[in-house]
Amino acid sequence: MDLKKLKMVSIAIIILASCAGLRSSAAPSSDLIKIRATCYCEHGLTYSGYYTREGIIAGRKEDIGKVAAIYEVAEDGSVGDFIGYFEFLDCGAGFDTDGDGKGDSTIRGETIDVFRDDMDGVKNWIKLHGDYVYMKVINCEG
Repeated sequence: MDLKKLKMVSIAIIILASCAGLRSSAAPSSDLIKIRATCYCEHGLTYSGYYTREGIIAGRKEDIGKVAAIYEVAEDGSVGDFIGYFEFLDCGAGFDTDGDGKGDSTIRGETIDVFRDDMDGVKNWIKLHGDYVYMKVINCEG
């Protein structure tokens, strides 16, 4: 197993341990929301003080420390295959939705931003999952 795969497996184990009892095969519940998922690949410190890595998403500040279960959007618009668990460890502005020239879509909870290691990862995400996903925010504290 290469180092990148080992790193992703380790991250998944940590997330799953903090969310004991949740399973990726569990049927999606009614509290799923359809949300636009953009990607970023700028390396550095996140809002929460951790370095960027695969498995991190940026969202609203109030979601920092929570986990998102993310699913594809099926061709018919229904909930598709499970993509994975992602940690809210970063936040950002997003893109301008009200015409004032300032990003606000992520602040308003209208988008999430998925960290990818490089531009190839960004392109691969878009190719595999498109612009929208279904997401369930999970409070995994304690």
